[in-house]
Amino acid sequence: MPIVDTAVLFAAADDMDRFHQGAVATLRKLGGKALLGGSALIEFDVVLKSRGLSPEARREEMTLLMLEFPSTVASVHRPGPQTIYLAALYEEEFGLDYFDSMIAAEAAEHDSSIITSDREFEKIPGLRRIPI
Repeated sequence: MPIVDTAVLFAAADDMDRFHQGAVATLRKLGGKALLGGSALIEFDVVLKSRGLSPEARREEMTLLMLEFPSTVASVHRPGPQTIYLAALYEEEFGLDYFDSMIAAEAAEHDSSIITSDREFEKIPGLRRIPI
């Protein structure tokens, strides 16, 4: 199953995002045939918090995510030590940032596919980017 990247979550949540329609369509189409990256979910919340959203507003965002895409958020990849090992390797070898490295590692543990608008993942041989 492909891993859903943070970029898809932000695009789906923001009507003004240029990838909004593609993100929503992709999440609805794939439904239970994709895994939400555990790292993507954490990054989504960290960015919301860093943008000054209150705990209540962040809970609202998670509620909307659960209501709008229940089958996608029902399946979340749980990173383990092997995920972090591989992420550190990707970070070192390909210069990806921490969260991109984690999401790439999560994808590698499944079918090596990432649903994203982020072209950074194309640096890693063997990973396949599914554009939104």
